[in-house]
Amino acid sequence: MAFPSGSQALAWRVEWLEAAGSTNDLALERARRGEAEGLVVAARTQTRGRGRQGRAWHSPPGTGLYFSALFRPPKAPAEARLLTLLAGVAAAEGLSSLAGPPVGLKWPNDLRISRKKVGGILCEYEPRGGPPPAVVAGVGVNLSGEESGFPPELRGRAASLKMAGKGAPGAGETLVLLLRHLDFWYKVFCDTGFEPVRKQWMEICDNLGEEVAVSSGGETRRGKVAGIDASGRLLLHGAGGVLLRAEAGEVIET
Repeated sequence: MAFPSGSQALAWRVEWLEAAGSTNDLALERARRGEAEGLVVAARTQTRGRGRQGRAWHSPPGTGLYFSALFRPPKAPAEARLLTLLAGVAAAEGLSSLAGPPVGLKWPNDLRISRKKVGGILCEYEPRGGPPPAVVAGVGVNLSGEESGFPPELRGRAASLKMAGKGAPGAGETLVLLLRHLDFWYKVFCDTGFEPVRKQWMEICDNLGEEVAVSSGGETRRGKVAGIDASGRLLLHGAGGVLLRAEAGEVIET
């Protein structure tokens, strides 16, 4: 599947697989071999899909979309976190354009409807195969699964677009839709920097102003979500009005 370049930031080159171990692994390997940005590896199921902090990503056949897009931004190490947030904005906007309830964002990488996770982002940095180095953005979306299809530990916390009352096209059409939004925001990012992405992320964030706990490295900090800063760190209003910043961690809603 190829997209005309036109005014796009990238000429996408999509390679579809019925099944993959991990689309991120395949895209990272191609990056190490010098593949240009714009490659997209997509699959209808994954056997070794993964999320943040080494967690397995539930990727059953026929019910979801799983793809990884290769970017080579000028400052890849510093921008890997920013591309996670950019991909979240693009995916949330694209999915929200479908009929049904809007899709919100929870820092750093969750796509949610009514506080239930319907998708996620995993960006990984690859220094070899450049210059410039690469960032692979992996996106997984639950399209049409039912509650019984989720592992017991995810039931009640995860959902598909269908379960959440959204109309959803098939995996191929959804991929085209999301790549258009991803391309738009990547072009904005390359042309003007992260600030427009940051502002849009805050518009879509679904727990802004709410009390949360952020757990990282054995430390837990609490505060009200105040947004994200220019480096993509989560901002919290802590006790006594102290502004806290979190670079990584698990956000637990209280």
